[in-house]
Amino acid sequence: MHFKNLDVPFLTLKGDYASVAILIFEKKDILFIKRSDHLPTHKGHIAFPGGKKDNSDLNIVETALREVEEELFINKSTITPIGKLNSVDTVEYKFEVFPIVCEGEHRPENYNPDEVQGVFYLNILDLKNAKNWKYRGNYENDWIYPFENEILWGATAYMTRELLEIELG
Repeated sequence: MHFKNLDVPFLTLKGDYASVAILIFEKKDILFIKRSDHLPTHKGHIAFPGGKKDNSDLNIVETALREVEEELFINKSTITPIGKLNSVDTVEYKFEVFPIVCEGEHRPENYNPDEVQGVFYLNILDLKNAKNWKYRGNYENDWIYPFENEILWGATAYMTRELLEIELG
């Protein structure tokens, strides 16, 4: 599997969509957030930074980078988008989520507590170890990854597993 090209114009997307940024640091760690309990959806879930498009967003990449700035206070000029994964339809909402894979230059020093209650870095080698994943079996591809009293599951787990099929080196 290879990354999809980011040069394809995405200005023609109609309707609601969301984008998430899969931030990779030093080609070894992936950043995950724990969503605030004050948000209207996905309270307390482990996720990638991201969210719904704003009217000012021109494309899926701009949405993902804007969300990183809002949630983690990382200047988007220090983030390099390197590709995208297949979009994912969420169960709760009927719009697509576009995962944008990025290399991060600086780890966040702080985060927006209105949107984020914690930041985690999971090692890619640990994520690639099949023994660390558990099949829950409630639906197809229902894999979970327990860590630090948290559980990576759902669409974020699905995106993570798709990413792990790609050679990151």
